[in-house]
Amino acid sequence: MQALVNGFRFGAVMIVVALALSGCGGTGMSGPSSEEAPAAPEAWTGSEAPPDPDNLLRAGDLAVAQVPDSVLIFIENQTSDAGTWNAGVVAPDGTEHRLQIGADGVAVLTGPTVTEDSDADKAKRRANVDGTHLDHRGAVDRVLGAVPDSSITELSLIDVNGTVVWDADVWDDKLAEHNVTVNAASGAVIGNRSD
Repeated sequence: MQALVNGFRFGAVMIVVALALSGCGGTGMSGPSSEEAPAAPEAWTGSEAPPDPDNLLRAGDLAVAQVPDSVLIFIENQTSDAGTWNAGVVAPDGTEHRLQIGADGVAVLTGPTVTEDSDADKAKRRANVDGTHLDHRGAVDRVLGAVPDSSITELSLIDVNGTVVWDADVWDDKLAEHNVTVNAASGAVIGNRSD
């Protein structure tokens, strides 16, 4: 009987050892070997590097120049479309005009095209613009100050709970994404969240 118990114990120990070794990939140690280090997930999904902030500024200035007395309310880099910029500007009466601008910011590709919106939409845009003391250039300056050596892929003038802000999608020099929020009246950076 004692031999049967000892044989059972030995068999159970061998099964536990075999299971432990098979879970280690055969190296006899837990975790990956030095040759199998896990790859860090990539944050940036674009095919090329994030756009140069100067290209955003040129594209924004070009968009504003197409509609007299307009204000830029958004600009977004289209990585899926050769890095072109989609931009929206608002005329003094609240009418929004959309444009597509080349990646380097020097040529209008399409637009300006007027969007079909209600009077309420136009009034809301006018209110946002009226609550702004910081234009897109000032906003870019504040955002780049909050995340040095970075790139902006989207900048929008929006209302957040009654406060007009510039909201920016930003990529730092390690290609990690940040969301930076700047108070459009005071110019204060009120949010800098990294994803």
